Amino acid sequence: MDQKTFVTLSAIFVFTSLMVLSMNPITVYANTTNKFVIQNTASSTQDPTPGHESHQIVIALPPRDDGKIYGGTVTYSASKAVEVVVFHPYNASATNEEHGEPLNVPFGDGKVGISLMTQHTGEYNAGSLNFAGSALAFHTRSGEPFSVVYTTAGYLMNATGP
Repeated sequence: MDQKTFVTLSAIFVFTSLMVLSMNPITVYANTTNKFVIQNTASSTQDPTPGHESHQIVIALPPRDDGKIYGGTVTYSASKAVEVVVFHPYNASATNEEHGEPLNVPFGDGKVGISLMTQHTGEYNAGSLNFAGSALAFHTRSGEPFSVVYTTAGYLMNATGP
């Protein structure tokens, strides 16, 4: 095979490869090894948060202290009306009296911000929602013990914020 034929065949191969790749997009998922899927049935225990000892809680995804966050979906059914709680790292120095503080609770040596969601609880004490945060829990302020069955699936991701 002479050099001109080799160059021509190489060019045809490269062109054909590029055409095939452009017709078949490739999807890349970051951190696919950090997937999680959990199905569980659990009974509530006393909320250990200072000032919340009369509340009941089930921790579905434990608090993270490594800078990673959970992101996913949770679907649940509970024996009583529950709140879904998502924890977030909270920097108290980023707020001031004029702007106020978001909902937060003491945690460890500081505080965590919490999203306390009740709109997903209906007549049958069930719901499904997307979430992102450093922990996921089911909670009641009434103090009545409850049980919950849930499935949560998603990814564990590196936080990229400030």
